[in-house]
Amino acid sequence: MPSRKTAPNDQTPVSELWNLGQLTASWLNEIGVFTYKDLVNADLVDIWLKLRDRHHQATRLMYYALWGAVNNCHWNNIPASEKSKLTGL
Repeated sequence: MPSRKTAPNDQTPVSELWNLGQLTASWLNEIGVFTYKDLVNADLVDIWLKLRDRHHQATRLMYYALWGAVNNCHWNNIPASEKSKLTGL
C-alpha cells in the first residue's frame, strides 16, 4: 500500500495513492475512477456506497482510506466530522 512523500498530481493513478492497494484500485477503476483527479472530483460517500454495493468487503475503513488518499495521509487521521458522514449508512 503506497504512502506518498509528495502530493499526488491530477494524473496520479489511484493505485499509487496513499492507503489504496491494487485491489481497491481495480474496484475504483470498475466504477470509472482512475486518477487522483477523478477521486478528488467525486463525492467520497457516493464512491464508497458504490463500492459497498459491488463488493461486500468495502467497509467503513475503505471510506477512511479513500479520504486519506484524497488528503495524502494515513487513513487513521480522518477527523470525526468525516466519520460522522457515514452515520446511518
